[in-house]
Amino acid sequence: MIKILFIIWLLFIHAFAFLAAWDTDLPYRIDRKLSLGLLNPPEIGRFYDNMLGSHLQLDGSVEAGSVIFLGDSLTQGLNVAAVTDSAINYGIGMDTSRGLLQRISQYRSLTRASTVIIAIGINDLIRVNRSPDDILENYQQILNTVSTANPDASIVLQAIFPVDERNGLAGTNKKIIRINSRLQSLAKTNEYGFVNLSSQFVGNQGNLKQKLHVGDGLHLSSEGYRLWIRALKQRVSPDRS
Repeated sequence: MIKILFIIWLLFIHAFAFLAAWDTDLPYRIDRKLSLGLLNPPEIGRFYDNMLGSHLQLDGSVEAGSVIFLGDSLTQGLNVAAVTDSAINYGIGMDTSRGLLQRISQYRSLTRASTVIIAIGINDLIRVNRSPDDILENYQQILNTVSTANPDASIVLQAIFPVDERNGLAGTNKKIIRINSRLQSLAKTNEYGFVNLSSQFVGNQGNLKQKLHVGDGLHLSSEGYRLWIRALKQRVSPDRS
């Protein structure tokens, strides 16, 4: 009996290791779902470095007039080609405003982009517990970098999506609302575009609707992505919406 349990345990460990290698965010989602608080993931790790390397290999061939998407796993999972044909996806799963700030100057394609869409911030709150003020300071530096690199580019800020706090994310939506309010003011002051889907995504109890996430309270379902794509098309490619 002990031998059988040992074999089952080994199979479980190997299966978990395989899934974690395939989905780098898996251990942290499980930790968050169970409210264990055992894992403190590195803000910038190997996955970030590998993804950035892939981006930079692509970057030199990005055509002038492209629409560049900058963000985290939500952006990485976005079918940007459904928004516009000339789209480049520079999303990196688990990324934060600090991580984006660190890599953004390496994208030379930003100097020839027509539009830059920025969607970042949720991992600052749930992974590294960064304060809203510090997130917004990083945001301002990111915007300064984009504007300096390409003063003619249209900039669109994506409001941070609400979360389902019943998935180990208690207290997060209040911070998201505060940040989004300031992002909206920042967009208005600087004549940036601003996309906020909170009214469509929030249910009666103030959480992200269950049908719009994949079960972890955070990552969007196919229906959630469809709504996001529709809103982005109206902003970037109104003729296709």
